[in-house]
Amino acid sequence: MDKTKNLILLALVACMLIFGCENYKPSDSSILVRALLSSPDKIEIDGREFILETCLWRDFMPLSPPNGKPLIALIWVTATDSLEFPSSVDANRLWVVFNDEEVWETDFSDEELPEEPNRKHQLARIARDGPKWGPGIQVDVVVRIIDGENNIYLLKASNQLIYRTD
Repeated sequence: MDKTKNLILLALVACMLIFGCENYKPSDSSILVRALLSSPDKIEIDGREFILETCLWRDFMPLSPPNGKPLIALIWVTATDSLEFPSSVDANRLWVVFNDEEVWETDFSDEELPEEPNRKHQLARIARDGPKWGPGIQVDVVVRIIDGENNIYLLKASNQLIYRTD
């Protein structure tokens, strides 16, 4: 019986991660959080290693509301060998976990990011309109990655600081 329950739980977690969990509420997310936090900090695709780098911030510039604007997440999936990033690999979902219990889940924005010649070995994505957590706190960031054969990977960056712009 325990084996059956574990298989059902594993299938539920896999479905949530694959299909997005749009209806999942933070108070109901303990299974999701455990699955996200168990994601690796390095993955291998076609013999190449990838890591996740982030820049998270909230804007408190003078034109911002008194309590600042919502969280913005800029991420880079980085090929550690510094070779050009494969066009067959993409990132399409983001989770930010605060305090091991609250989760911001979102798709990435469609906006075009400027190409940077020094970053040909990276895939850059941005997400906007997150929660008003921080600044000055640490969160865990997880990205869903899909390769050219539709294999799904989760990649995590732990203890990422949310910065403040003034």
